[in-house]
Amino acid sequence: MGIYKERNSVLMFGATGEIIGQILGFVAVIIGFISYQMKTPKAILSVEIITSMVFTSHYLLIGALTAVALNGLMLVQCIVYYIRARRGKKGFVVPAIFTSLVIIVGILSWNGPSSVFITVGLAIYSFFMGMSNAQVIRFAMFAKAPMCFTYNLLVFSLGGILYECSVFTSSLISTVRYYRKKSYSKPRS
Repeated sequence: MGIYKERNSVLMFGATGEIIGQILGFVAVIIGFISYQMKTPKAILSVEIITSMVFTSHYLLIGALTAVALNGLMLVQCIVYYIRARRGKKGFVVPAIFTSLVIIVGILSWNGPSSVFITVGLAIYSFFMGMSNAQVIRFAMFAKAPMCFTYNLLVFSLGGILYECSVFTSSLISTVRYYRKKSYSKPRS
């Protein structure tokens, strides 16, 4: 079990639920890694919708209830942001609303000190996911990853731990590729 025992999945779903939950966490990692290699915000968000669904199930089965509530909200947020991106909408109102909702849901689903990490990480991510710029979204992942990584360590989410490591690595790779491509496309004087 994690360092801080927020969950009790064995009482909720039994050992089989814990095993299935951990397996779903690894499935979410694979799907999530694919999302961060996408080139447009719409593509990132479409794959993130699937990732959020799988992670919500994962956290439910391992008994990390704050993460269940927040990932459920992230699912709704990804759908809204996807629709906004398709319509070409921008602005700070919707991201500010979702950031506020993340904080409220984090407080309402409070399960101890570990809840702070995932709430803060997802609040940061929530705000910047609303930007229609793939590079800004990648930078938001850099800010989110350490907070959510810490939460996943505390609740012993193996898939979550691996996911945050892959988020950071994938974001780094795609950012380097972006800037490398950008520097090669500039005319040299």
